[in-house]
Amino acid sequence: MKTFKLVELILYPTDQGSLDGRNMELAEGLIINKEEDNEWVLEAVLGQTDLEYVQRFSENRKVVLAEVRITKPENRPALFLIQVQEVNDIGEEGNVIMKGTLVREEPSNLFAAIRKLRKDGMKEEEILVSGAGTAE
Repeated sequence: MKTFKLVELILYPTDQGSLDGRNMELAEGLIINKEEDNEWVLEAVLGQTDLEYVQRFSENRKVVLAEVRITKPENRPALFLIQVQEVNDIGEEGNVIMKGTLVREEPSNLFAAIRKLRKDGMKEEEILVSGAGTAE
Protein backbone atom coordinates (compact mmCIF):
# COMPACT_ATOMS: atom_id res chain seq x y z
CA MET A 1 0.00 0.00 0.00
CA LYS A 2 1.04 3.56 -0.68
CA THR A 3 -0.24 6.53 1.32
CA PHE A 4 -0.30 10.15 0.14
CA LYS A 5 -1.37 13.42 1.71
CA LEU A 6 -4.71 14.66 0.38
CA VAL A 7 -4.48 18.44 -0.18
CA GLU A 8 -7.65 19.12 -2.21
CA LEU A 9 -10.99 17.38 -2.50
CA ILE A 10 -13.84 18.47 -4.77
CA LEU A 11 -17.00 16.35 -4.89
CA TYR A 12 -19.32 16.22 -7.90
CA PRO A 13 -22.67 14.48 -7.34
CA THR A 14 -23.37 12.20 -10.31
CA ASP A 15 -27.13 12.29 -9.89
CA GLN A 16 -27.54 15.91 -10.99
CA GLY A 17 -27.47 17.45 -14.42
CA SER A 18 -24.55 19.85 -13.94
CA LEU A 19 -20.84 19.63 -13.44
CA ASP A 20 -20.93 21.88 -10.37
CA GLY A 21 -18.63 20.54 -7.72
CA ARG A 22 -18.18 21.46 -4.10
CA ASN A 23 -14.69 22.12 -2.79
CA MET A 24 -14.35 20.54 0.65
CA GLU A 25 -12.46 22.49 3.28
CA LEU A 26 -9.94 19.92 4.44
CA ALA A 27 -8.52 20.07 7.95
CA GLU A 28 -6.53 16.94 7.10
CA GLY A 29 -6.69 14.18 4.55
CA LEU A 30 -4.97 11.16 3.15
CA ILE A 31 -5.39 8.83 0.23
CA ILE A 32 -4.28 5.21 0.16
CA ASN A 33 -3.56 3.16 -2.95
CA LYS A 34 -4.33 -0.39 -1.85
CA GLU A 35 -2.46 -1.64 -4.95
CA GLU A 36 -5.11 -4.23 -5.72
CA ASP A 37 -7.77 -3.92 -8.40
CA ASN A 38 -7.38 -0.11 -8.61
CA GLU A 39 -8.91 0.24 -5.13
CA TRP A 40 -8.26 3.49 -3.25
CA VAL A 41 -9.30 4.71 0.19
CA LEU A 42 -9.73 8.42 0.89
CA GLU A 43 -10.05 9.82 4.39
CA ALA A 44 -10.82 13.47 5.02
CA VAL A 45 -11.32 15.53 8.17
CA LEU A 46 -13.97 18.16 7.39
CA GLY A 47 -15.85 20.94 9.17
CA GLN A 48 -19.51 20.48 10.11
CA THR A 49 -20.97 22.16 7.00
CA ASP A 50 -19.07 19.91 4.61
CA LEU A 51 -19.66 16.90 6.85
CA GLU A 52 -23.42 17.40 6.59
CA TYR A 53 -23.12 17.75 2.79
CA VAL A 54 -21.20 14.46 2.54
CA GLN A 55 -23.59 12.68 4.92
CA ARG A 56 -26.30 12.57 2.24
CA PHE A 57 -23.98 10.58 -0.06
CA SER A 58 -23.44 8.11 2.76
CA GLU A 59 -27.18 7.70 3.27
CA ASN A 60 -28.07 6.97 -0.37
CA ARG A 61 -24.79 5.20 -1.31
CA LYS A 62 -24.65 7.00 -4.67
CA VAL A 63 -21.43 7.01 -6.65
CA VAL A 64 -19.78 10.43 -6.54
CA LEU A 65 -17.01 11.88 -8.70
CA ALA A 66 -14.09 13.14 -6.61
CA GLU A 67 -11.37 15.39 -7.96
CA VAL A 68 -8.33 15.24 -5.71
CA ARG A 69 -4.84 16.64 -5.51
CA ILE A 70 -2.21 14.82 -3.56
CA THR A 71 1.01 15.90 -1.86
CA LYS A 72 1.02 19.56 -3.01
CA PRO A 73 -1.59 21.94 -4.46
CA GLU A 74 0.30 22.46 -7.74
CA ASN A 75 0.09 18.77 -8.68
CA ARG A 76 -2.36 17.77 -11.41
CA PRO A 77 -5.72 16.61 -10.12
CA ALA A 78 -6.83 13.00 -10.35
CA LEU A 79 -10.42 11.79 -10.74
CA PHE A 80 -11.99 9.00 -8.73
CA LEU A 81 -15.40 7.41 -8.63
CA ILE A 82 -16.09 6.98 -4.93
CA GLN A 83 -18.72 5.90 -2.46
CA VAL A 84 -18.86 7.33 1.04
CA GLN A 85 -18.43 4.41 3.43
CA GLU A 86 -18.49 6.12 6.79
CA VAL A 87 -19.13 9.56 8.30
CA ASN A 88 -18.05 10.18 11.89
CA ASP A 89 -19.08 13.35 13.71
CA ILE A 90 -16.49 14.32 16.31
CA GLY A 91 -17.68 17.73 17.47
CA GLU A 92 -16.78 20.72 15.34
CA GLU A 93 -15.22 18.43 12.75
CA GLY A 94 -15.70 14.92 11.51
CA ASN A 95 -14.00 12.38 9.35
CA VAL A 96 -15.23 10.78 6.17
CA ILE A 97 -14.00 7.49 4.75
CA MET A 98 -14.54 6.86 1.05
CA LYS A 99 -13.57 4.00 -1.26
CA GLY A 100 -13.23 4.21 -4.98
CA THR A 101 -11.41 3.70 -8.23
CA LEU A 102 -9.14 5.95 -10.25
CA VAL A 103 -10.67 6.92 -13.61
CA ARG A 104 -9.18 8.50 -16.69
CA GLU A 105 -12.30 9.81 -18.41
CA GLU A 106 -13.45 13.39 -18.82
CA PRO A 107 -16.06 14.34 -16.19
CA SER A 108 -18.79 15.02 -18.75
CA ASN A 109 -18.24 11.57 -20.33
CA LEU A 110 -18.35 9.95 -16.89
CA PHE A 111 -21.64 11.61 -16.00
CA ALA A 112 -23.21 10.41 -19.25
CA ALA A 113 -21.90 6.88 -18.71
CA ILE A 114 -23.15 6.76 -15.12
CA ARG A 115 -26.61 8.01 -16.13
CA LYS A 116 -26.80 5.29 -18.79
CA LEU A 117 -25.66 2.57 -16.39
CA ARG A 118 -28.26 3.65 -13.81
CA LYS A 119 -30.96 3.73 -16.50
CA ASP A 120 -29.91 0.22 -17.52
CA GLY A 121 -30.47 -0.91 -13.92
CA MET A 122 -26.88 -1.26 -12.75
CA LYS A 123 -26.44 -1.00 -8.96
CA GLU A 124 -24.20 1.73 -7.50
CA GLU A 125 -21.58 -0.79 -6.30
CA GLU A 126 -21.39 -2.23 -9.83
CA ILE A 127 -20.95 1.26 -11.31
CA LEU A 128 -18.12 1.90 -8.87
CA VAL A 129 -16.31 -1.33 -9.78
CA SER A 130 -16.83 -0.79 -13.52
CA GLY A 131 -15.32 2.68 -13.34
CA ALA A 132 -18.26 3.68 -15.57
CA GLY A 133 -16.08 2.77 -18.51
CA THR A 134 -18.43 0.18 -19.93
CA ALA A 135 -21.08 2.62 -21.13
CA GLU A 136 -20.68 4.69 -24.25
